[in-house]
Amino acid sequence: MFTNYIKDYTSIKENYKDILNLINQYDHIIIYRHVRPDPDAYGAQLGLKEIIKKIFPNKTVSALGEGEPSLDFLGTMDIAEIREDALYIVVDTANRDRIDGDIPDGAKVVKIDHHPDHDPFGDINLVETSVSSTSELLFLIANLWGYDNDFINDEAAKLLYMGIVGDTGRFLFNNTTGMTHHVASELKKYDFDPTSLIEEMNKTSIESFRFKGHLISNFNLRPSGVLYTFVSQEDLKEFGVSGNEASLSVNLYRDIDEVKVWFMAIEEEDEIRVRLRSKSVIINDVAHQFGGGGHPLASGIRLDHKDEIETLVKALEDKIEND
Repeated sequence: MFTNYIKDYTSIKENYKDILNLINQYDHIIIYRHVRPDPDAYGAQLGLKEIIKKIFPNKTVSALGEGEPSLDFLGTMDIAEIREDALYIVVDTANRDRIDGDIPDGAKVVKIDHHPDHDPFGDINLVETSVSSTSELLFLIANLWGYDNDFINDEAAKLLYMGIVGDTGRFLFNNTTGMTHHVASELKKYDFDPTSLIEEMNKTSIESFRFKGHLISNFNLRPSGVLYTFVSQEDLKEFGVSGNEASLSVNLYRDIDEVKVWFMAIEEEDEIRVRLRSKSVIINDVAHQFGGGGHPLASGIRLDHKDEIETLVKALEDKIEND
């Protein structure tokens, strides 16, 4: 069914065979994803591991990176040595400096991603920006790799499904396409319980719940439709949440009628990390102006000083005015 759509995905068509051939050549494969992982990063990384082991059961496949406790219900990271003779596959990671792990000089690298490809760091770069998530992308790739369609197992289906759920906001975000629903429908045919997994994904600690109350009470909304909130190191300590946990609440402001664009600026030890979101106004070009990037409606920026927040607000207001 899905092979009929290959003409619509140029990068898949050009690269899927070469990637499979590379995997076939290596006994050891190490899979990385981006730092501060989200469900799509985990789902794609661990899902790809399952797919490769399904097709090549005798290969050693390791998923490496710093673990994220809130995603332990999906799986955990492996412990393995960095090898010069391994193939490195990096999923859901737009830029080399966001890879959660080291790659030896001279090692062969494959990049599989759905973010705009401003840093083609792989020897092979398979990037499709029209798909909802890297997890959806991997399902389409695996269909083309499939040996008589025996390319996936229940665990891989669970992981890819939850990756899609995470990046589409449970199919509510406008990156959800007809293909996304087709893929999700196929994945649900496997033996796992989506309801219990989504319930697990939605669980929140009392600390995070109280922190959301703080966010509801502490934000700035401009007449232009730009909303922003600043989370200081003191706020994180007061509510007992990490910067990564705090960032998971960025979509709390999505449903406010007056809001067009919003961002959460989280103070870390040596920088301010901005999670930038939009309902319909394209914002990744603004993110690029500040050295960041991402999707048209979901981007990230790093700022050096709190004073830069006002400059960012003005840039977003100009974007809205000229949209």
